[in-house]
Amino acid sequence: MAGTAKRSAAKNRPGVVTPSAPPASDTLLVAWVRVGAVSGFVAGLSYALAAAAPVTSDLALVAASVFGPALVCFSTGLYHVLRAHRRTITLDLGLIANVAAGVTVTLMFFTQLTLHRWFELQFGSGSRDSAERVLRAGFEAANGIQLGLDVAWDIFLALGTVLFAGNMWHHPRFGRLLAVSGGVIAVALTVTNLAFFPEPPAHAGAIDFGPVLGLWYVIVTVRVAMAARWAAARGAPLADDA
Repeated sequence: MAGTAKRSAAKNRPGVVTPSAPPASDTLLVAWVRVGAVSGFVAGLSYALAAAAPVTSDLALVAASVFGPALVCFSTGLYHVLRAHRRTITLDLGLIANVAAGVTVTLMFFTQLTLHRWFELQFGSGSRDSAERVLRAGFEAANGIQLGLDVAWDIFLALGTVLFAGNMWHHPRFGRLLAVSGGVIAVALTVTNLAFFPEPPAHAGAIDFGPVLGLWYVIVTVRVAMAARWAAARGAPLADDA
């Protein structure tokens, strides 16, 4: 009690400066930086595992469950880092697009996994009652659904990337190089996907810009992680620009 009284007296004494807690908004910004960085690395790792693991394996199932939500969390963290510098309509729309991409890719992964697992369970041992040609036709028809979802998630991700990249142009932690490269890669991804639709560009012998965009996001994740000290030093609250 005596110690509390002394601290209160010192606080009220003229000319005495007492340390104050950091603004809640600044603490929230640092927390979002950490969430964005961790989620970005988790998203990259889970996507790599989903691409490398056998489609019907448990590892692929876990990776498919993790990637979409991790992308959403990463995009929200990136949004807050960009918003701390300046909030724009395009930034808000970029977050919406990337969240839609996270939902769509989760639907795509589970459609793909369900399709392969169902056909493996039903006909994996080689059913004599069904002709191979009929089975193949049924598989290709169902596979078209996940191919459409694959293009849909690329469209949403490319749109979100362009909008996020535009807000990196004047940001002190990202800059023009990331802004331009992200926009160019996203546009190239969209053009190749639509040009060869419904066939994936890689299957048609064209360049698949998906992995290139993934590499760009890895670099962005590193930049988000490096923004922790910048976020902690921010004196302005995390709020809309007036």
